Amino acid sequence: MKKVLVVLMTFVMVFAMTACGGSADTPASDTVMITVEIEIDYPDETGAADVEDVAVEVPEGSAVLDVLNAYAEANGCEIVMDENATPPYVIGIGGVEATDTAGWVYEVNDEMVMESADACVVNAGDEISWSFETWM
Repeated sequence: MKKVLVVLMTFVMVFAMTACGGSADTPASDTVMITVEIEIDYPDETGAADVEDVAVEVPEGSAVLDVLNAYAEANGCEIVMDENATPPYVIGIGGVEATDTAGWVYEVNDEMVMESADACVVNAGDEISWSFETWM
């Protein structure tokens, strides 16, 4: 699984370097950044400390998944994705991975969102909460 993740991340980085290189028409300094807050509520039995009210700066137009990835990159937190899922599905955050009866869900501003994390665009000041829920 880790080899697949490494290959996927390498592909994403190569794509980002070639696709986002910038141009004379759109300098990178023109990117409008917004700040949102993220919380991650780990299951008590893991012993992992919850993440509470951490400010994350992302480009305007970013989705919930972009915020999670920005947080993870800045804080050395591992995110595991299901590469076979469409839309993308977060399997693991910080070493806590989904099972047959539990998994990661998110809310924005204390409201359940029925969009995938890569499609839900955030606004400045939004609060994103990830929690590990059991459904059986």
